[in-house]
Amino acid sequence: MNGRIEALAEVVSPSVLVDAIETSRRLTALGVPHALIGGLAVGIHGYPRSTRGVDFLVGDEAFERKTAILVYRAELVEIAKAGVIDLMSIPPLHEELRDLLAVPRGGEIPVMPAHGLVLLKLLVGRPQDLADVHALLKVGVDVSAIRSYLGEHAPNLVPVLARLLP
Repeated sequence: MNGRIEALAEVVSPSVLVDAIETSRRLTALGVPHALIGGLAVGIHGYPRSTRGVDFLVGDEAFERKTAILVYRAELVEIAKAGVIDLMSIPPLHEELRDLLAVPRGGEIPVMPAHGLVLLKLLVGRPQDLADVHALLKVGVDVSAIRSYLGEHAPNLVPVLARLLP
């Protein structure tokens, strides 16, 4: 079905892969733009690692309300399970990420491009996120494209990226 995600089968539980495929199908059926982020996306970009969860960045179409508390559309309430399947909204100061989401055709799962994935991981800044960025840089993602994207959309993160370069 989706060869890029199925290539992670050696390091990720089959149930996690099924969750990713089924969640993308559901989001697509509902017309919700989305992109795979998190550990699965890191793996698809060249650094496969185990993960227990599925993370998607989703457009506003996934929510009934986006105020202090996010309220999912009724059709998505049972899908989102914290720590298992996370549907994350676009960070308030980074609306440009909306342009990197898609409602796919043909069964593919949209995956956040490396520059958007690195931005998200640097914004969160947890040790695992920083380790993921370092690993992506080692496996050969386009550092100049990432540096350029950060320079335009998050210049404060360019020094953090520089410290993570191998």
